[in-house]
Amino acid sequence: MKIYFNDYDKETLEKAETLLFNGNGHIGFRANLEEEYYDFFSTNRETYINGFYETKSIQYPEKMHGFTPTGETMISVVDGQTTLITIGDERFSILTGEISRSERYVDLDRGMTVRKLIWTSPKGRETKIKITRFASFTDKNLFVANFDFEKLNHDEPIKLETHLNFTPIKTIDKDDPRMGHEIHSVIKEKVDLAERTCGFHTENSNLHGEIKWQFNGVSSTISEEPTRIVISSELTGKSFTKMLSYRFANYEHEGLDKSYEQLLNEQTDYLRDFWEDARIEIESDLDLEESVNYGTYALLQSLGTNGTTSIAAKGLSGSGYEGHYFWDTEMYIFPLFLTMRPDLAKSILQYRINTLEKAKENRKIFGYQTGALYPWRTISGTESSAFFEAGSAQHHINSDIAYAFINYFIQTNDYKFMFSGGFEVLLETARVFLEIGYFKEDAFHIDKVTGPDEYTVLVNDNYYTNRMVKHQFEWVVRLADILADQDINEWQELSHRLNISVEELATMTEAAQKMAIVIDEEKNVIAQDRDFLNKDFWPYTKEETKYPLLLNYHPLVIYRYQVLKQADTVLALMLFPEDYSDELVNSTTTYYDTITTHDSSLSFSAYGTVYARLNEPEKSYEYFLKNARTDLDNLHHNTKDGIHSASMGGTFMNILYGFCNLKVQDNELVLRPHLPKEIRKISFNVNFQGDKYRVEVNQDGGNLIKTTK
Repeated sequence: MKIYFNDYDKETLEKAETLLFNGNGHIGFRANLEEEYYDFFSTNRETYINGFYETKSIQYPEKMHGFTPTGETMISVVDGQTTLITIGDERFSILTGEISRSERYVDLDRGMTVRKLIWTSPKGRETKIKITRFASFTDKNLFVANFDFEKLNHDEPIKLETHLNFTPIKTIDKDDPRMGHEIHSVIKEKVDLAERTCGFHTENSNLHGEIKWQFNGVSSTISEEPTRIVISSELTGKSFTKMLSYRFANYEHEGLDKSYEQLLNEQTDYLRDFWEDARIEIESDLDLEESVNYGTYALLQSLGTNGTTSIAAKGLSGSGYEGHYFWDTEMYIFPLFLTMRPDLAKSILQYRINTLEKAKENRKIFGYQTGALYPWRTISGTESSAFFEAGSAQHHINSDIAYAFINYFIQTNDYKFMFSGGFEVLLETARVFLEIGYFKEDAFHIDKVTGPDEYTVLVNDNYYTNRMVKHQFEWVVRLADILADQDINEWQELSHRLNISVEELATMTEAAQKMAIVIDEEKNVIAQDRDFLNKDFWPYTKEETKYPLLLNYHPLVIYRYQVLKQADTVLALMLFPEDYSDELVNSTTTYYDTITTHDSSLSFSAYGTVYARLNEPEKSYEYFLKNARTDLDNLHHNTKDGIHSASMGGTFMNILYGFCNLKVQDNELVLRPHLPKEIRKISFNVNFQGDKYRVEVNQDGGNLIKTTK
């Protein structure tokens, strides 16, 4: 499987910096050209370590109690991508001479990016250049780049100049609130030329890392400059291998004694095993298989697996949204890994367990007496958003995380995990809702929260939130019984430590049974909240409206109307398909579809999935296609800032829950597919409770085949 970006026009180069990135969950390298082109196109020349961030003070014109005092932003560490190539007395450049037989692509099977070309210099020297790059999945500290040269009509010497840059090159749109507007640089520590190492640290967050380099196939000299280390090399054969190792957290300098060939073979073996579980086969007229599997690969490259990191909104491909982890991870990305590789999915949950104490501190900011409240935007586990109305007020994040833990247990029966932290997360996040909710007129209400839709804030009885909390309450009580039956002694110990009472569980049961749900009988629509359907519609036509709304209209203007950024009520309908009749689901989905701008990439997959289950596969396919091609076609015009990781996960959800309509029913997998005519066949593997199944769906129906026992 290969995805090509052969053109050297500005738009392709900007997009390719993101889409050809090299990552392994620990480190991420944007796919910058090895040479430097700072004026030719908009470039972000950066290298990231997952979990490596700088802190900054957040300034408020009028600061109130509980406002987030500091934010976190993922920053570029020492970037070692730059290698300037000089052939004879001529510097290689795509802007001079002539480029021929050019290819640039990502190889999903071997886990690397490849750049091949023939450069004819202004003086007529022809040189074949091949550059392969990858971040090792087996030695996660390592980035490897190999340069192969073939002199076609000359015998000139080839010199290489590698830069280890401490200051990133970054193009910033200061009008876009989704981007960090400051450029942070790491601070250089001692350079040890004998050990080929250089330490670095952040100024405020006090994080320390180290880079170590190993060059093969050249003789080199090293010099230090204020903002970079320059390594000048002369090629001694036909190939040059550059290995960069990044030590941080629990990753050490390992694998530097391995050859390029050995590392590449290990990379290939790792991906062979991964794709045996994760490959999705799609027969269609378009390259849908390519799009879907690329998304899986990009997410794998971004997945932190050490329990202290997760997946950022832009993965490790760019610094959009400042490298923050959102609830998107649990709701949109987690299902992919849970389905195919539960062991990798578990690491996402482990991050939440390891940051639970910070979530407990976070709820104190809101004045809550019990439980834990996970932040909207974070890296370390503390809230990094200054915009609480549409951010921290999204308390549904607690239930989103709980939903992932519940599904993990359903899919794996991992009792040990629930005893060792999983149940505690479920309980503590539920306690917040038990505290802020209240019983009135024989219903349980949750007021002044924000649902998934960021164009509607601080509402009462948000349907999505209430439905998710209902689910969470039910499962806290259910799991209490399940765990007690599994190991009564361990349960009693856990129950005592968490101060669980019979009364508390009984209240959760009652709250779940009486959860407030508002349905407008006249419109036959589930109300997004108690007041939403009473507001006026957006006063401008689609042609008059400027998108996205948040960049063009004051928030108060947006909040006054029935206009949505993304799926909210429809997202809940996607997650709980058995709640209501198809008639009510259809009328509700159609209603909200007409007033949703889809300014968020989270939106398409929810609508696409629900439409598929309503047996409207063509409408589902329309949304699926937009979602699957979000980054490859740059549909939101910001792919240069990083991948839309949730959109990639949502593409798989549309396949899994929509087209294939695969669900767990009575502790068994059930398949009820609805394929659009544009897709002839879909096949993939599912892991469920220790067994592996093969899903095969075509226009005539589907089969679910157990392949292991």
